[in-house]
Amino acid sequence: MVGPMTHRRVKKRKRPGEKSGMKFAVILAIMIIAVGLGYLTARFVIGPLLGYDADESPINIAGKEETETEASDTSEKPDDGYALQFGVFSSKESADKLKAALAEKGIETTIIQADNAYKVISPVIKTKDEAIEKLNDIRDKDVEDVFIASF
Repeated sequence: MVGPMTHRRVKKRKRPGEKSGMKFAVILAIMIIAVGLGYLTARFVIGPLLGYDADESPINIAGKEETETEASDTSEKPDDGYALQFGVFSSKESADKLKAALAEKGIETTIIQADNAYKVISPVIKTKDEAIEKLNDIRDKDVEDVFIASF
């Protein structure tokens, strides 16, 4: 026999993906912290610099009352349905001029105030088909720039 055999120890190599779970958790934690810091910076630093008030959302959330939506002829919000909208103006005087011009053509209109603008609309109609019929009748009276708006 030949002498004692020498055994060479072989180091076991680690597979490359064994600690990937920990790496993923660290990356996920960094992403969550970055998003949180970005939100806080936007809300409390950038927002006030730009004059944006985050507590007053421009979106109407169900359950909150709408901002001042007043009608000039009535103090109520229009009923749900459809109306023909003839124009939107930043001043009440311009809306009154259009209302008078439409009255001369025999078209009944109302002025409502919404979002710092004055809208000249027809009385609210319950169904869309009736609104389309009324739109076709008004087009015969040479009225331009009129469309159907939902309320």
